[in-house]
Amino acid sequence: MVVYSHYSRDARVRRYAEALAEKNIIVDILCLKENYHPKESNIKLFYYPLPRRRYGKMWNIFEYIIFLIYSTLFLSLIYFFKRYKVIHVHNMPEFLVFSGVLPKIFGAKIILDMHDPMPELYMSKYHTPENSLMVKWLKWLEGLSLKFADHILTANEEFKKIFLSRHKIEADKISVILNCPDPKIFNPPASPAGRQPTTHNPQQFTLLYMGTVEKRFGLDVAVEAMPDLIKKIPHIRFIIIPKLENEGEYFKNLKIKIQSAPPAGGWRTKLKNYIQFLSPLPLEKIADQLRKTDVGIVLAQNGVFTESIFPVKLLEFIQMKIPVIASKTKSLVKYFDSSSIYYLKNNTSEDFTKAVIDLWKSVRLRKKLTINSLKYFNLHNWKVERRKYYNILKI
Repeated sequence: MVVYSHYSRDARVRRYAEALAEKNIIVDILCLKENYHPKESNIKLFYYPLPRRRYGKMWNIFEYIIFLIYSTLFLSLIYFFKRYKVIHVHNMPEFLVFSGVLPKIFGAKIILDMHDPMPELYMSKYHTPENSLMVKWLKWLEGLSLKFADHILTANEEFKKIFLSRHKIEADKISVILNCPDPKIFNPPASPAGRQPTTHNPQQFTLLYMGTVEKRFGLDVAVEAMPDLIKKIPHIRFIIIPKLENEGEYFKNLKIKIQSAPPAGGWRTKLKNYIQFLSPLPLEKIADQLRKTDVGIVLAQNGVFTESIFPVKLLEFIQMKIPVIASKTKSLVKYFDSSSIYYLKNNTSEDFTKAVIDLWKSVRLRKKLTINSLKYFNLHNWKVERRKYYNILKI
């Protein structure tokens, strides 16, 4: 596998690798360097020596190209010792699939896993119109990458529709493997759904956001709501677990905004004492943190990318019996109605404040949301999705 992320934190990559390890298949993974060692003896991590940074658009492109060169050289060399049967490449970026060119020539099959559509992400992140030269180039490069792969995986039906709508590809070349949490890691507590705030800490009511800290994920809404929430729920805490240690300019500005906010309106202490940024964590430690959480936060600004995504973190909250406050998107409402998720009406700090207070006050509401949302896993779960992956690989 080739992936430009940290293995310990990438749930999609880990599920595949650990599912293969259960079948006694040897899995080598080229990924970003970290202090983590898989417990499975047949999973081996090969570390890319350079760290990942978020310094802006041109820097991201430069990083992608350097990693492509490194991974191409790495695979071309190691293939003659390992003779891999399958090279499974994960986007972003999708053009990493070309790192498998030499193994493909010698008979290896290439799987391209499209976690997200890159043109839509680019438009959302940089507020670029669809007819811009860069977006057209990204779509062209996406088409080349999809055609080069022997098989394509993607994370939901919306993504599959996007790819088929703009590229001449047979529909059966693309398989959807949903982002269902692995219950081995995300093992829900035995206590009833809809726990009371005092269950794990009588001094705290804990909100949690985990994932990429970028403007398109709307954390401003939650942060701006905190002063009002502190007045009404003095023991509230908001935990943020970023995907990367150096998330970029938005992340830095958000931290500065929180650090510099003065006491006002009867606050006992500064805002920074109520909002805690943790370092990026491996999945096992994220699961531990979820066991201390009362409400999960999944926000998004309106946009061509955020409307189509189906966040894996949302399902991890649900798996762990945590009620969720979310922005209403086209993808989410296909699977969850308002009896399963507390949707914000207008994506404002006022709406967010009301949602948190409603959930804080009502154990019954929290129970209803968690019980109803868990029904999703009756049809969609990792056991079902893992079988799809096994069938694609014919194992």
